[in-house]
Amino acid sequence: MKKCLPIIFAALLMVSALTGCASQSNLALRNSSPEQNNAAAQSSKTNISQPVTSTTGASSPTVSPTASAAYEKLIAYKTEGYEQQSIADFNAMLASTPDELTEFLAAVADVSSTISPSDENYDFLDTTIRFSSQELYGEHMGEEFFISMSLSKLSRPCDYLDDEGETVYDFTCFVDATAVYSIQAPKFVSVAERDKALLTYKEEMQNYLNGLSEEEIAGGDIKKMLLDKSTELANSLSTENMKLSSCEIYLLEINDAGTESIQ
Repeated sequence: MKKCLPIIFAALLMVSALTGCASQSNLALRNSSPEQNNAAAQSSKTNISQPVTSTTGASSPTVSPTASAAYEKLIAYKTEGYEQQSIADFNAMLASTPDELTEFLAAVADVSSTISPSDENYDFLDTTIRFSSQELYGEHMGEEFFISMSLSKLSRPCDYLDDEGETVYDFTCFVDATAVYSIQAPKFVSVAERDKALLTYKEEMQNYLNGLSEEEIAGGDIKKMLLDKSTELANSLSTENMKLSSCEIYLLEINDAGTESIQ
């Protein structure tokens, strides 16, 4: 059974990565000329559909019965006052045995590939359930907990649109990073406290990048600046019961008027 877990979890991470990459790929297209956009659109037809599944059991025609059943299984955990439950109790409710964990991760992978951001339960599924699934997997496999971040800054809008009618930008910066965290006392950290800490970390990293000028990004040591900011945030958000670390950047891409720099 343990051998199945990495496969399921890898599928979950792949869905998350593809969603982030699709978003950043669309933005990257907006950094090109109209001619480049047309060529890129012809060579890349991969789209990620995100049909909506309702909480009543009715679903769009494109949602498989398996995904619909998985959706219902997961939103059943959205009980009144779940935010105040301890991480220990909430995660134990989700999966307390290896078999339950395998079923749970499979459900998360199914729902992650179909859920729409407009779904009323999107925040619960994409935040609370995703964080808990990574913790349960990491705990079972003896691996660290982590959060993934896809950050971007767009400026200098051009006077033309891409094929989808979206604004094209002459300056873009994309960052992919992860940050490790640990929960020393899961009995004393609530679901709300964990979610707020991790979301604040991600949001403040994005806000920091947004606040930097083009000159600071393209001409300064942007990687060090981001790492220093993440260290500051990790220190301020960590508590006695939950510790966050500075991030690790594994992709940094800057496009400035057609000049590309990848680190």
